[in-house]
Amino acid sequence: MFYVFPRAIPKKECNRIIKYCLKNIKFEKASVINKGFGDTVPDGVTEINPESSRIDDPVRKTDVGFITEKDNEINQIVWYYLREANKIQFKYNLKYFQPVQFARYRNGGHYDWHQDSPGISPEGETRKLSLTLSLTDPKKYEGGDLEFYGGGRKMEDHGAIKGFQILKDIRDQGSVVVFDSRDFHRVTPVTKGTRYSIVCWTVGPNFV
Repeated sequence: MFYVFPRAIPKKECNRIIKYCLKNIKFEKASVINKGFGDTVPDGVTEINPESSRIDDPVRKTDVGFITEKDNEINQIVWYYLREANKIQFKYNLKYFQPVQFARYRNGGHYDWHQDSPGISPEGETRKLSLTLSLTDPKKYEGGDLEFYGGGRKMEDHGAIKGFQILKDIRDQGSVVVFDSRDFHRVTPVTKGTRYSIVCWTVGPNFV
């Protein structure tokens, strides 16, 4: 289940965000959480315990960095759309936002099918909503599609929703998509150019 704000952020603002992040954020290779350590990273944590994670290029190949300043204006942008989508569609009990992630996909960069949250965690809190903001002009890269698993159904089978239009809306520069963190999704390999995106998550009490 997801909600799309097509082309919500002006192209000029997207380009400014990219320049800011490239100047101020230190990239690291993204890791994959090992089984037995949970599927989420605690609020405020930007480095994962090496024993709980691994670099696994066949599963996830991308560079990421985090915006840790709570008063950063990028936070305000993404938090607004997370709240709006929740108010319009999801109506989940949300407690706080996790640090905003800036991601760079290039040279085959991808992230295979995964969930941002299993839905229930031993700590009593779990990621509930995820957000992706597409920052790059889609003409400047190939591949790199954010896709959602539909249980074998084609995108056009989702009721009155036109699947191909959804894919285009999500890919367009400045588009924001908010989705249930339990949904399986992936980013297909980037075959040409570089794809930049902003990702953020909200946390609330376990689903019951």
